[in-house]
Amino acid sequence: MQKNDRAHFILNSGRLRRQDNNIYFDKYDDEMSVVATKILPINAVDEIYILAKVDMDSYTMAFLADNNVLLHIFSPYQSFRGNFFPNTSNSVNKSGFVLLQQLRSFDDEIKRSYIAREITRAHILNDALNCKRHGVKFDTNPHISALEVAKTIPEIMAVEGSFQKLYYEEWNEIISNQKSFKFTVRSKRPPADKINSFISYVNTRIYNVCLSEIYKTELDPRIGFLHEPNYRSLSLHLDLAEIFKPILGDTLIFSMLNKKEITAKDFETNAGRIKFTNDAVQKIEMKMISKLTDQIEVGGQKLTWRQIIRREANRLKKCICENAPYEGFVYK
Repeated sequence: MQKNDRAHFILNSGRLRRQDNNIYFDKYDDEMSVVATKILPINAVDEIYILAKVDMDSYTMAFLADNNVLLHIFSPYQSFRGNFFPNTSNSVNKSGFVLLQQLRSFDDEIKRSYIAREITRAHILNDALNCKRHGVKFDTNPHISALEVAKTIPEIMAVEGSFQKLYYEEWNEIISNQKSFKFTVRSKRPPADKINSFISYVNTRIYNVCLSEIYKTELDPRIGFLHEPNYRSLSLHLDLAEIFKPILGDTLIFSMLNKKEITAKDFETNAGRIKFTNDAVQKIEMKMISKLTDQIEVGGQKLTWRQIIRREANRLKKCICENAPYEGFVYK
């Protein structure tokens, strides 16, 4: 789309196929006839987001796996359905030592709570900074104090939950179009209204970006610390996303709604489910990619937001493997 993000989006029905040593996308019309073909150079793609009905064979998927390309698959209603996660001899996240240390840290109640508390603290402070930037006062002191005395994961989650409810209520002070985007209550699977649909879509994107960056480290995305991994196939990316959803996701939503770049006309309802039009998805992705490729100075280095997310994952790894102190990233 722009700059040098290596994510590719498929919004139209078609076929993804390997030909020689590249990937091609054949776009279908309503009669399933090929109307256009586009090449996706394998060396220029790290991940592919599929938001439409796409045919693909195992030969193509094996080729993607050999080249460490992740697939993120969405339903026709733009809700996340799953990942295709390469597991070949070329996969980058292969380290028995890191896996062992990650498991030991998870089983260590004190260390696990320490990491979960730091992630939640960063999440709360990043949320509050969003309020401050929009002239909305938000006192985090009671929540940070409650977090400091929280000993267990359920207690930490309870602090985060009560804080998040109050934070979302402040959105009505930040978002100017209260007729179409008034926030009442957070709803998921499926989102009940347009604002919840927007939040779910953007949050899912950040989960997947975090997963992609974790995949480039040696950490195992199956083992999270704040989010229970027991009933999920993957959970570490949910932890990491807690830090970056306020910075990347919430600010994108506020900006696009208040500048009227997304309006009520950008949504459509199908079988009672609210979703974005393809044009709206393209507008959001242009903004998201622009944000992810923006550079800011961190620790004396100019880094893109993708690099900052990966840096955060590596800081977690250092805490897990070397007992280094860890503080969640707060964007000031």
